[in-house]
This record gives sequence, structure tokens and C-alpha cells, in this order.
Amino acid sequence: MTELKLPSHISDHPPFEGEPNRIWLSSSLTLQRNLARYKFPSKLSPVEMKTVLNMIKSFLEQSTEIKGTTFFSADKLGTFEKEFLFEHFLCADSFQNTVADQGFLVDDSGKFLALLNLKNHLQLHFVDFSSDLEKAWSLLSKIETAFGKELAFAFLPKFGYLTSDKADCGTALRIALYLHLPALIHSSQLKEALAKQKDEDLVAIGLEGSLDELVGDIIVLKNQYTLGLSEETILHQLQTTALKLIASEKTMRNHLKEDGSTVIKDLVGRAYGLLAHSYQLQTKEALNALSLIKLGIELEWIKGLEAKKIDHTIFHCRRAHLAHAINENMLDNNNLNLKRAAFVHKALEGAILV
Repeated sequence: MTELKLPSHISDHPPFEGEPNRIWLSSSLTLQRNLARYKFPSKLSPVEMKTVLNMIKSFLEQSTEIKGTTFFSADKLGTFEKEFLFEHFLCADSFQNTVADQGFLVDDSGKFLALLNLKNHLQLHFVDFSSDLEKAWSLLSKIETAFGKELAFAFLPKFGYLTSDKADCGTALRIALYLHLPALIHSSQLKEALAKQKDEDLVAIGLEGSLDELVGDIIVLKNQYTLGLSEETILHQLQTTALKLIASEKTMRNHLKEDGSTVIKDLVGRAYGLLAHSYQLQTKEALNALSLIKLGIELEWIKGLEAKKIDHTIFHCRRAHLAHAINENMLDNNNLNLKRAAFVHKALEGAILV
């Protein structure tokens, strides 16, 4: 594998090693905080940037709430490592423009990431693959509470926690749930299900930001607002809506299985043909086809494969993860398209269409 500077728990242990929820793939939780004594990072002098960085870094490294921390200065990580972090933690923003006196701190679990001096002084990020939203929030909350006892955060009673983007003030908590809903999508029932079950304070988008052209049949369910809502309310709304959508997806899968839908079964068969016989695959077409393979396994239309293996393949066919998995030093799309096809071919070994 291509050597990474990142801890082995991040680079070598896939997130789906346990028994994940087959529909609720993962959750991404982000808390943003700023120190009361300093301006936002974009307004800091170089000396102040270094001071804030060292102050936050020192606290996080000594925190008893985080196990086995490793810090990386942003100017010491290359493009490859930054993209790997971005992919692994399901982050919303790229890290490629980060510079000196900005940094990343990760823990040995491969689930916790702290961003230092980027848009805000501190961004706590946790990615969970067990669909245990309460547990994930509990960890972030403990770290934030301990930090707040040592260093005062920027806070106003009217606006809550202050952030560089006023849309993130209030709780400054952003949560994204990644739901795999292929049965609803390919049965043209998604919009109806969202209209019935989505809370008005939430938004549903695709991986590329739109519901019009979905990638991998994955819906990202997010909270629209951080101001005027408590953390508990945000968690409750997201979890309630996610469980309703999961119930609808399961109902539709049962219907497809009992009905033996030839239309959806044909889509699964075509996806298998594409993946099994292509010489090169782009990320988007690989994700779209792998999604249907995963659905085919769940509906018992495909034998000889475990859904967990497809989950692993979906996660690792993206650029940086794929480059690491196949020991490729360059993130060249043309070359990776060829290698991605070979990577997927191997993952499909033993598959039988029934």
C-alpha cells in the first residue's frame, strides 16, 4: 500500500469491520467552537495563529476523553493525506488549501478528527458507522465540555456559540446521516417518502448536493439550522426521520422481494455486468453500480457475496482510499479508473446472479 503518515487505525482498518446497519451507513457529527479571547482565524496575525494552535493542540493531547492522539501540521501533509482525511471522515469541505499554523489531530480509533485554525479555532468531528447517534454525540459533548472548562468559548446569549459563518451559530452542531435507499429511489418512491416523513428543520440531499442526480443511492439527511434548536432536538429530529425512512425502505425491499420485480432485477443484473466486465470505472459509476449490487444481495438476487464486502468496496473505491489500497503513488484519474475496475472485479469474485 502507498505509505501514509496517518495512524494505522485510520489507514488499515475499514470502518465496516463490525456489523453496521445495512441502510443507515454512517453518521458525521461536527461541532465548531472559537476562543473568546481571539478573533476568527482569518483575522489572526501569524503570531496569534501559532499561539491559538499550540493552546488547542496542547489541551487535546492531554485530554482524557480522547485516546491516542496524533497531530499533523497542515503544511506537513501532502495532497494525498489531506484527501484521505477528507474521504475517511466524510467531511463537507476540502483541506487542500490549508497552510502553516493550521492542523489536524486524529485519535487511534479512526473516528475522531479535530481541525485547528481552519474556518474556526476548533472543529470537533466524529464519524460513526454503528448508527449509534447518541453515543457519538456523547463523546463530542464530553470533549467540548472539558475544553470549555479550561478555555472560554465565544458565546452570546442571543446567538449562542459564535462562528465565522453566522449560519452555524447557536449550537454550532452539524450532523449528517448517510442513508442507503435504493429500493425507494429505483421504485420512484423517494420524494413521496421524504414529503411524508422528513421534518421541516431537516434537509435531504445527495452526495453531490442535489436530489436530482444521486450517487450510490445515498441520501444525506442533515439539520438545516443550528440557531434556535437545542442539541437534543436536532438529534431527536434526525434520528426520528432516519428511522421512518429506514422503515419505508425495508417495506419497499420486502415488496420487491415478494413481487420479484423484473425492472429492478434487471438493473441489478446490468450493474453486475458493468462492474464485472469494465476495463475502467469512474468513481460515480462504480458507486451507482455497487449500490445495486448491495441491494441485490439484500434481496437474495445475488449469492456468494457478503453485503459487508460491498460496503468496504464502496468506501475504498474513492480516489485516495483506492490509491492507498493498490499502492498507487499518484492520484491520476485515468490510471485510477483502470485500477478501480480491477479492484471491483476482485471484490465481486464468487458472485452468482439467481
